[in-house]
Amino acid sequence: MLYDWEYRRRRDDVRFYGTLADERGGPILDLGCGTGRLMVPLLRAGHVVVGVDRAPAMLARATARLRRLAPHIRRRALLLRGDLRRLPVRRQFRFAVAAFHTVQHLATDRELTRFFAGVARTLLPGGWFAFDTFAPNRQFLARASAPRDRRWARTRFQHPATGRPTEYAENYRLAGRLLTTTFHYRTVGSRQRPTRTARVELAHRLLGPDEIARLLTGTGLSVIASWGGFDWSPLDDRTEQHVYLLRRGKPDHGSGKPAQKIG
Repeated sequence: MLYDWEYRRRRDDVRFYGTLADERGGPILDLGCGTGRLMVPLLRAGHVVVGVDRAPAMLARATARLRRLAPHIRRRALLLRGDLRRLPVRRQFRFAVAAFHTVQHLATDRELTRFFAGVARTLLPGGWFAFDTFAPNRQFLARASAPRDRRWARTRFQHPATGRPTEYAENYRLAGRLLTTTFHYRTVGSRQRPTRTARVELAHRLLGPDEIARLLTGTGLSVIASWGGFDWSPLDDRTEQHVYLLRRGKPDHGSGKPAQKIG
């Protein structure tokens, strides 16, 4: 519940991927579907969607969201538990998507190339695969060298489930190309003393455009477009959201690109 509440206003990527899905058509493979944040809007737009995630808690939440949909919409949905390195699907799709930095949870070159090759096998010839990555700037990365007890992004909010005042903060560690973010939560009592604490760690493999191009070699996928955000802006060294559109097969510069978004 807290995940959905925290990211309830994150809608730019949903609209962005919805535009690509409408242009390419389905069926759609939603990789790292989580709680159905993207899957449900795609279903409501009329698409057939298969969602894959490895976390039982996320899939349980997604199942609950699907149950609230009308039966004729729900029939176009399928949830599967599976690992991105060994995709549990045999049918092929016209469009696949891995939203919200999903590919960055794969830490090694071997895992990433295996994943990209697996995605290629799930796509029909000429099918599209879209994903995004987080590319922190130098100021953000400098925080990773701060003392371990330093906290950033401190926020206080009312927990949506318990109603208790809760404090949130982050700290970061960088080891090679792996950025680990630790999310700290603490429930605050009436005397401003913490009564309960929790920590969640999330690791991201940092990936730049050149590295992605290298990792795609021999996988059957090729980049046909990239952007510096979900507003279709150009990708450059200053953008922290990188968005990529890949195609199964060699680039075809005469077709296979979003007609309204690439000149």
